[in-house]
Amino acid sequence: MTTYAALLRGVNVGGHRKVPMAGLRTALTEAGFARVRTYIQSGNLVLDADTAAPAVAEAIAAVLETEFGHRVPVMVRTGAELDRLLDADPFAGRGLDEAKVTVTFLSGPAPALAVPAGRPEEAVVAGSHVWVYYPDGLGKSTLDRSGFWKPLGDTAATTRNLRTVRRLRDMAAETPE
Repeated sequence: MTTYAALLRGVNVGGHRKVPMAGLRTALTEAGFARVRTYIQSGNLVLDADTAAPAVAEAIAAVLETEFGHRVPVMVRTGAELDRLLDADPFAGRGLDEAKVTVTFLSGPAPALAVPAGRPEEAVVAGSHVWVYYPDGLGKSTLDRSGFWKPLGDTAATTRNLRTVRRLRDMAAETPE
């Protein structure tokens, strides 16, 4: 079995696409996943499966659609992939607030992205991830309106702050009881 972190895009945000985490854990366990755990209410899962990541993502998406009526993108990474991702943190060693550093998980390779001149944010593209430091916080940023993300086109994406990514990595590393 492989331990995966699955990140669901846009569930339980602003009262939209409601998915009760207890119900999701039950539905995924019934679908054959093992050790299904959730972290906070915004669509973060850690689970074990004996299939490859693309099949895991599709199976989770199918459960979400069948059981809860929502078709949402699902990004899946192994625990080892989360380890490598965090080891490659381009902002490490700077003492930044983990709530102001985000990782955007993409369904495919990231295109070239550049923060427009004069903006305080910093961004680093790394494979199928985009790291962004929001010095004034994500809530105050207007980077979304600047066209920064436009090159992604139809690439599915979901963003988590560094604190959440670390917690998911730690959950994935927990040994079964």
